[in-house]
Amino acid sequence: MKKQFKFLHVLLVIVLISPLLVSWAPYEWFEQLVPNNLRQGDFIKSLFASFRELSVTLVTTVVFAMLISVLLGYVSVLSLGVGRFFSNIMNAIESVPSILIALFCYAPVSGALVSVKGPTSTVLSLAVFVAAATATVLPEAVRSIAIPLSDLYNRKYSVSFRSYGFTKNRILAVLMKTALMKDTLKRVAAAILLKTLVLDTSFGYVIQVGLGATGTPQHTSPGALIAANRKAIIDFSSTGDFNPWLFWIPSLMLLAVSIAFLIILNEAKEEV
Repeated sequence: MKKQFKFLHVLLVIVLISPLLVSWAPYEWFEQLVPNNLRQGDFIKSLFASFRELSVTLVTTVVFAMLISVLLGYVSVLSLGVGRFFSNIMNAIESVPSILIALFCYAPVSGALVSVKGPTSTVLSLAVFVAAATATVLPEAVRSIAIPLSDLYNRKYSVSFRSYGFTKNRILAVLMKTALMKDTLKRVAAAILLKTLVLDTSFGYVIQVGLGATGTPQHTSPGALIAANRKAIIDFSSTGDFNPWLFWIPSLMLLAVSIAFLIILNEAKEEV
């Protein structure tokens, strides 16, 4: 029974994150299956492109952020002085709203994004956003790794290992491989995915509303697509020019992906 529940749980998560997976298929396969009122302009193409870009952003951010978080969490426990130094930096970062960090990161390169078009602009925009997202998730991620690692080290394990001549560095390396720390890393990764999704959506929405007329800086996001179609629900007319589903489809797809990450996060918390 437990295995069946686990299977259904995994299946549910896969179904909920399917927008990220399906987005990598050619959009032409699905364009003929949708009603004519959803083929306005390049909506289907934009929908697939935005979720494809979101999946790249999520994967890139979680890999980059996890590498830095593990390194900083490890070093913070290894050296108390270094830990206090990074703690002060993290507290300063955490005091600034994440959306402002993203906007501040884009400010220095906004001129380049205006003049540079094509793949170069897309790559530059992705790199800037990943750096901003990583900065926003680091404080909690590093704490979530350093606190349980420090707790493990300060237990009887430290005395036991030291009796065998283990150095602190080697003890921490062994503790990082324990089941508790592996479950902790899963929880941290799930939290990073969820926070990045929220930041990507909100930032894309703000950019589209503020700079949609000029199209700069480049940031392909479901949030930007939602903002571009917001008139579909606030300016609906009897002529049928606005279709509210152009707004609700990407919104519901984002909601499904968010629920999937919440399920993963809650499951990881229960395992810790």
